[in-house]
Amino acid sequence: MSLVEPYIKIAVGDYNDLCKVQGKDDALAAILCSITHELTHYFQWIKYHELWLSGEKNQYFERQAVYYGRQIVYDYADTREHP
Repeated sequence: MSLVEPYIKIAVGDYNDLCKVQGKDDALAAILCSITHELTHYFQWIKYHELWLSGEKNQYFERQAVYYGRQIVYDYADTREHP
């Protein structure tokens, strides 16, 4: 079993550029999607640690992270006038 814990890094340096191109709401949503995507990977790592380490289900885990990352942001957006 691996003793190394995962860590998450999210780059947000392009936020101002994204705001100019996509608007503030979509720029924020893009960053929130990155955060929720990586948090999904973290929970996968906790729940399916041995399988995660084996690399057997990489495509499955990635699809799941994309799906849940977006769904969490969509659910959050439904609670706000602006995400």
